[in-house]
Amino acid sequence: MAGLMPMPGLIALVLVALCGLPGWITAAAPANPDDAAAMRVLANWTDAAAVLGWGVKSGDPCDGTWAGVSCNDAGRVTSIVASRGGLDGVLRGSDLAKLTFLSELDLSFNRLTSPSGNLPLLPTPLQHLRSLNLASNRFIEISEGFFSGFPALETIDISNNPMAVPELRADVLTFSGSLRSFSANGLGFMQVFPDYFGNPLVFPALETLSLAGNSLFGKIPPSFGNNSKITYLDMSSQTHDIDGKSYLTGRIDEFIPGMKSLVEVRLDHNIFFGPLPDATKLVNLRVFNAASNNLCGVPNFAGGVSVDLSENPHVGSPC
Repeated sequence: MAGLMPMPGLIALVLVALCGLPGWITAAAPANPDDAAAMRVLANWTDAAAVLGWGVKSGDPCDGTWAGVSCNDAGRVTSIVASRGGLDGVLRGSDLAKLTFLSELDLSFNRLTSPSGNLPLLPTPLQHLRSLNLASNRFIEISEGFFSGFPALETIDISNNPMAVPELRADVLTFSGSLRSFSANGLGFMQVFPDYFGNPLVFPALETLSLAGNSLFGKIPPSFGNNSKITYLDMSSQTHDIDGKSYLTGRIDEFIPGMKSLVEVRLDHNIFFGPLPDATKLVNLRVFNAASNNLCGVPNFAGGVSVDLSENPHVGSPC
């Protein structure tokens, strides 16, 4: 009959179509049983089953029905992103430690805590975790040994948790070789400023250091940040609750010029003193805020830099 394709041609067309099937038609690898069990427990303890539907349509976290969960080709959970997910419950280190292939965990802006109230302490380290964000939850303390649970960490944000008297301990050096970004704003640290973050021999890859809104004190040494890779530095508003004053000080003209990679620096609302730095050789600098300090001298910045030196009564006059 006219218009019908000969049988050999029809067979060839079917074969071509089959060979060209999109990858999504192939069934994904089911989740590893241990990972699936850990995720089901995690879903129940954090209320993710109710608010995100984890486990409602399927008990397999790798089949695409678990919002924010990603897996590799072997069915191992590698990423959990549930920021602002409405989670409200308990995050247990014993559950997290079972997700041994996890490389990204973002549970920021929820209402999570732990059985102790502290940031969760892992019984065994997560060797593959690169990014951790637990900012803006309900953790009240940093457990001793918390940082040692993440030896390969590159970025961490634990900002804005309602901590009482948190402390940075020596285990923060666990991931010194790989760390690129450390953010711990608004936690109420009341200790000497941790200047080891500015040592490129200790933190050779660090690019972002954000410790704003704490109660850190002491004098920043002239060697801080010298030849480091730090591009973003925020040490603003180190205010003590006792008297509302800052006790973070030092001469910024001694350490800022040596931070050649700086793009944005915020030192406002402290008690830094002495001359303004010569920032003309900081070719990448775009934002410089040192408002509300006790600086003096004439500003010397390259064109195009957004500079805020307000509430420094002696700026503009020779020191």
